[in-house]
Amino acid sequence: MNVFQHLDELKDSDGVGNDAIGLSTVFESLGYNTHFITRIPRKGKSLNSRFHLVDSFHFPTSSHDIHILHYGGSGYPFSLFQELPGTKILRFHNITPAKYYKDTTTEDIYWAMDKFESLSYLELASLSIICDSVWCDSQFNFETLSGFDFRNPYVIPICKEYEVIPKNELSSSSKPKDGSIIFVGRYSPQKKWEDLIHFFQLWVKEFPAANCFCVGSIIGAFDGYYDRLIQLVRNYGLEGKVHFLVGKSDSEVIYLLNHSSAFISMSEHEGFCLPILEAFGCGIPVFAYATGAIPGTMRDGGKLFFKKDFQNLVEMVRDHLTEKDKYDALLKSQYNALSYYNQYPFAQVITGILKSGIK
Repeated sequence: MNVFQHLDELKDSDGVGNDAIGLSTVFESLGYNTHFITRIPRKGKSLNSRFHLVDSFHFPTSSHDIHILHYGGSGYPFSLFQELPGTKILRFHNITPAKYYKDTTTEDIYWAMDKFESLSYLELASLSIICDSVWCDSQFNFETLSGFDFRNPYVIPICKEYEVIPKNELSSSSKPKDGSIIFVGRYSPQKKWEDLIHFFQLWVKEFPAANCFCVGSIIGAFDGYYDRLIQLVRNYGLEGKVHFLVGKSDSEVIYLLNHSSAFISMSEHEGFCLPILEAFGCGIPVFAYATGAIPGTMRDGGKLFFKKDFQNLVEMVRDHLTEKDKYDALLKSQYNALSYYNQYPFAQVITGILKSGIK
């Protein structure tokens, strides 16, 4: 039996890539031969799966195969996914609304993203007819599809095991108390990096030795947004304090998390937000704006905030970092939340879904 996962590109460092690799491991444990069909050739660590390019796919298939399409918006040519025999599953990750690009990029980019959003929802309407099941990675994404008539919908979190540093191993030498903050994500407008910088210019007055680590990837179409962030840093005179770090490996990201005092998310649209769970595992307090999938992903771990009142937020974060009872309670809540994901029975859940006969 074969499982084919269809996606634009298999990356090691993003949420979709982590999920696809995790699912391949689960299916291998269930006795399946695993494959990836991508538009862009694989660049990354070697895996047990076979790789194919969508434009030159010739592998023999049958009605017993399973096909999983990872979907985060229009772009992947899914006609092959539609035509091949077998069970069709949509793995829905999210679609970013175009409104976030209206005043943060150029007019051309905004209208291109508006067209992208519209086309994505048209494709979802078609996919609801094609697919035998849809697997959403969060309740938020599940609700996004509520207006479509997908058969057999399920919520299954991103398939990943998270590294956990036990609390008793968190020493002052591995956790410098300089107040440095971090966020991890693409440099795109919905992440609201500018709000993190606004926050930091107040935060650094409380913690003068602190740095702000902005760990992400630059998307060519959004260069204008990235340039605005650079200019904002200059306007505040924070050169040398705000660090835009690009192209970091998973291990490098974990290192940066381990050497930060707090993870702060100002993002206003997340379909899951895997870096929050990585921060949970590193034992650093997480503070996140309560929107999108973030409250569900955090599962009562960390600390949510509901208004971007930066001065009050500075005081709240400071109190949780400096008062031992609040600090310990915050970390305990995060470890408890993370245990849900690391104990999630992916193999049993997927076996149960397949045995239920999702066609």
